Amino acid sequence: MANQFYHYELDNPQNNTAVYDEEETEDEDWSVQRPATAFPFFQTSDPAMQAAYSYGDPRGGSYPDPTIHQMRSTAPPDEALNTDTLAGLADDIGNEAEDFEDESLTGLLGQVPPDNRERDPDFGASDLEDEESADDSSDETDPEDEAIGRKGSLKATATRGRGGRRGGRGGRATRSQPEDGPTKPPRRRRGEMGRRKGKYGPRAHAETTPRFKELNGKLTEAFLDKDWDKGLEYGFEAIKENPEVFSVHGTIAEILIRKGRIEDALGALFVGVQATREPAAWRYVVEKLIEYGAHMKDSRQRIQDCYSELISMDPEDYDSRLGRMKNYHKAGQNIRARNECFNLLKRDPYDHEVLNHLSGCCFSLGQPEDALPAYENFVSYCMENDLPEQSGLDWSFLDSYADMLIQMQRWDDAIKIITVASRWVLGRSEETFWDWEKDDREWDAENEPRRVEVPQFDPGHHDVGTYGQGLLVELRAKLGFARLGKGSDHVQEALHHFEFLEPEDEAEDAYINEYPDLFREVGDALRETKLHQEALRFYEPLKNKPELMDSRFCFDLAICYQALGRDEDYKSSLQIFKRNARDPQYHIGLAKLYQSQGRVADMWHLIKQLRRVGKTKLVRDAGLPLVQPEELNTEAPVQKTGRDATSPVAYTPPQRDQDQDLSSAKRRYGEGRRLRQERIERDHQQDMIINSLWQDMKVLDSAVDAGDPDALSEWLGIANEVFEDFQGQQSFFPRDRHLKFIGYGRWRKILNLPDGEQFIPEGEEDGPTDDKDIPVHYRKIHFDEWLEWIMLLAMRYAKNSNRESCWDVLNVAANANIFAHEQPRILLIRNVSMTCALILQDNQRLVEEARWFMKWYPYVTETYRLFCAVNRFCRGDVSFFNSGPEQKFTLRAVKTMDFGLLPQEHRLNFLFTDGDRVKWSEPSSGRNNGNPHDLVEHDPALLVLYGHMMFVAATYTSALTYYFRAYVLQPEEPILSLCIAISYVQMGFKRQTENRQFQIQQGLSFLQRYYDLRTRNDVAMHMQEAEFNMAVMWHSLGLLHLAVPKYERCLELSERVRQEQQDVRDDGGDGQGGGMAYIEDFAADAAFALQLIFSTGGDFRGARKITEKWLVL
Repeated sequence: MANQFYHYELDNPQNNTAVYDEEETEDEDWSVQRPATAFPFFQTSDPAMQAAYSYGDPRGGSYPDPTIHQMRSTAPPDEALNTDTLAGLADDIGNEAEDFEDESLTGLLGQVPPDNRERDPDFGASDLEDEESADDSSDETDPEDEAIGRKGSLKATATRGRGGRRGGRGGRATRSQPEDGPTKPPRRRRGEMGRRKGKYGPRAHAETTPRFKELNGKLTEAFLDKDWDKGLEYGFEAIKENPEVFSVHGTIAEILIRKGRIEDALGALFVGVQATREPAAWRYVVEKLIEYGAHMKDSRQRIQDCYSELISMDPEDYDSRLGRMKNYHKAGQNIRARNECFNLLKRDPYDHEVLNHLSGCCFSLGQPEDALPAYENFVSYCMENDLPEQSGLDWSFLDSYADMLIQMQRWDDAIKIITVASRWVLGRSEETFWDWEKDDREWDAENEPRRVEVPQFDPGHHDVGTYGQGLLVELRAKLGFARLGKGSDHVQEALHHFEFLEPEDEAEDAYINEYPDLFREVGDALRETKLHQEALRFYEPLKNKPELMDSRFCFDLAICYQALGRDEDYKSSLQIFKRNARDPQYHIGLAKLYQSQGRVADMWHLIKQLRRVGKTKLVRDAGLPLVQPEELNTEAPVQKTGRDATSPVAYTPPQRDQDQDLSSAKRRYGEGRRLRQERIERDHQQDMIINSLWQDMKVLDSAVDAGDPDALSEWLGIANEVFEDFQGQQSFFPRDRHLKFIGYGRWRKILNLPDGEQFIPEGEEDGPTDDKDIPVHYRKIHFDEWLEWIMLLAMRYAKNSNRESCWDVLNVAANANIFAHEQPRILLIRNVSMTCALILQDNQRLVEEARWFMKWYPYVTETYRLFCAVNRFCRGDVSFFNSGPEQKFTLRAVKTMDFGLLPQEHRLNFLFTDGDRVKWSEPSSGRNNGNPHDLVEHDPALLVLYGHMMFVAATYTSALTYYFRAYVLQPEEPILSLCIAISYVQMGFKRQTENRQFQIQQGLSFLQRYYDLRTRNDVAMHMQEAEFNMAVMWHSLGLLHLAVPKYERCLELSERVRQEQQDVRDDGGDGQGGGMAYIEDFAADAAFALQLIFSTGGDFRGARKITEKWLVL
């Protein structure tokens, strides 16, 4: 009888399903059968890494993927022990299997649940019900791991009794030894399960050997020395010695990340973490997978496995369940995400974030009614227990709830929830007399004429802003949608709500500029109700917004024009988007237009083309039919003749009428070929022209660099023509900026229009889909060359003081999808933008670029120093340096840093709001410890930056607070003492101050400390700087007899400063600028101050002497 063994195999990384293996003979020794893992292994081309992560198998050999048994590595230091253990385990299972029948064994081992319908083509509705019921009934069971127990062991469900687990054979007589038999040890009964002796459960980790400790120490040293190759070598050897220490895998992954081998790093982490049950290690792997593997197709499954393991360790781990739900949702597994939302809501029914995800999942599944009970429960709870100003029942939640009800066409419920809940949010919950259905006069903008007609209404009881003026614009529009859905009797009430949007208003603050999407929705609703004239009032203002003029909008506009008999407008709207025939939305709109015109054959032609390229969902969302009625019964008739009684008769398509003229079709076909050939020739000629101009610019480069103005003018003229050609390539600038570049002309060949509507000739090659096939050249010039040339063009515009052209060029480069999705290219664009801002002295643009670096490289000291430095180099108004957005951004960074470094137990002692905790903890990063950036100490540069902003705003008290915080961290920094000194003295200069004498004295004390710190190294430039600052302070206080000696000391140190700088230059400089050292001599500044003092004091001879010696060029 063949034995069956239940295991997971992964010879093919794509095959991760439970299977049964049948052995042919009972006597075969299967104890050396290779164990397999339930986790996909990563592929690597590094032989050394492959060898390190190929753990030894029980036979002493190796195989190219790691072995995981019960969530533990099966590679102990003693290979013989591993072989004996597995052989004993195999003997136990083999003895047990000999006495069991096939049927009983199959029932004992259970069945593997099918996958969901999103990944299994054989998935059925009954499977879905089983899956959902299992997930809802047991919070500790993962929907995808029903066949695997919590500790990694297989679930066993016996179909009929066989006695106790470790007792006799139920229902059978046990055999006994004869009295005079041999005295050998009794043979173990084959009905017993498990090992003869030893501990149960996962084995303990192997002891670390001296060899392993040595390798681990060398790995750490190499990592600190940034010797990545040596680090990998030691790390791989350490893994061979003991693969169970996760920290080694983590260090290897960090090294691989720094070497740019992201896939290998994530694979090492995922395989290495399998040997540990530490939740912190699994969370670390999840963080890295989210941070670096978001674009990799295997990462979603790995993240799911990690979250599932965390939940197996702690079924009440809410954050892990929340993370797994988000991962399901992002991966498009909406059924699983929805079920996980239900599990989370059992634990916290009022989690606002979970409710939002639940709504999105249910909308994607086309079942919004599934989320309705949870929303109703949340609204009831908030209205009964919360105050409006402190509740999670806000406008955004109401908007989502109303969307759900309108999607379900529950018009009365939508009207009720909008009115009742909005009234509660606005603080008028006691005014229940407005609950009627005939109109919405409660939400009129003014009390008159309709609201005052209600007897219970008291105009002075509540402010008029809590009525119509306080209702969210989106909710007012949804009230109109609900009234429109109730029928013709409510159309006037719906139009009354829509009038609030004022579609004829053309002012800058008009609603059309703030809510253009809402205008589109209102127009669509009116068009579908056949109110075409009213729909045009909301459609036509959108014609002035090109970013919203997609293909479907043009066709919706054409339908309205056609219904109203406006033929000229109808034709012009069709001509607008003839060049966008590759856009699938174009074909959706054209199909709807054909449907309205009764051109059924053309409509079905387009629908079939869209279905063929996988756009079924677009067709369904547009309300178009998917299956032609005659397609339901188009199976070919079966002719049963002879031996082949099932061969179908060949299907014959309907023939054209004999008298139908085919000449027009032939002419169109010939015209298409001619146009195609002309386009190919035109593109070829344009390639030649651009390449010729490109060479001409290279010839002129040397003359331009030499400063020839005529060459620069000619170069810019050629560059304009080349740049216009680049800017005109539509594939580089899609409407959705998040779309990556995948090639040229993808839709031109895939979709064909019906005869007479072929606006674009066929024949362009289809765009590639694989990354390796995506073009990297345009006009036979590499994209990197294009980027370098565009940056050079922007720099030359900046040096020529052509501000507008410079920013136009840089904006085009930033918006091009061939550059916008590559981090090195983005960084180059930002660097050049900052350089151009410095050249043009554009303070606003300079601040924006510097802020981008602080945003994308948070809590890096150099970014804050860069922000301060570029503002110092830019002359002009400093209002942008401490503007409102910059202050808020910097203060948020400071608070996030403080919150992250605050111990968990201390956070509870502060009255932080939930909003503050969420904002400062940054839950989108995937971490829940409140320190998403792993900060270990405060950054003085950030504190000083915010102090500078407060100082420039003349808020000296706040500035001192942050200066002193930085002073505590770096008390020996002379600049901090100088900033504190100036702040105190400036406070003393204010007209109204508490203690002027004390503040000035404090300032002078810190100024003297600054002087001592700055001069103790006996560096001439630093000493001159200290003398000059002391002189300026005495000068500002009016103590000229103290200021003059300090200024004169600056003049005396000038020669020494220049000599020191000459010595540095002779020694090769400071390592930058080709040996040129930077000279900062304050002699001219001091001389100018002395000239001013002497001249105002009447000593004109002394002033003239100072001027002739120090201030004459």
